[in-house]
Amino acid sequence: MTPLLILALAAVVILLATRRAPAPDVTPTETPAPTRPLPDDLLRLPEPARTRAWALLCTVHDALRSEPADARAAFLLRQTLSDYLPDTVRAFLHLTPAARAQLDAQGQPPETLLLEQLSLIEGGVAEALRHDHAAADRLLTQGRFLREHFGAAGDLRVPER
Repeated sequence: MTPLLILALAAVVILLATRRAPAPDVTPTETPAPTRPLPDDLLRLPEPARTRAWALLCTVHDALRSEPADARAAFLLRQTLSDYLPDTVRAFLHLTPAARAQLDAQGQPPETLLLEQLSLIEGGVAEALRHDHAAADRLLTQGRFLREHFGAAGDLRVPER
């Protein structure tokens, strides 16, 4: 190899070694979490929504503290605490005067909508706490096992050994 070719290859290697990688895309994919904690937001709600939201928050906290055995109920409770209740409260609190006027003109007062949404969350939480999905799943699993093992109800047979 000629010295000129070696020098050119060395320059390319040095250039590639010192070249910076492109900057990562820093565009946020999600909206950052609000900095204001939920209890502060609950204090800004009008009555009776404030009392109902606090009661709901306490119910969810108490239920999570006792660690529900049912995974589906625990998931719903965690989602209620992290998303459903905060999103509902913040959507109400961030209504502009123009948005309030528009809702009122449509016959949907914001306070009524908030109470309806809190009722939906309360109903979902109450339903989750009423049911033990794990016990139901165990019974269904046992039934499937018995059907596979013994056949249909009219076709009971002793398994061969």
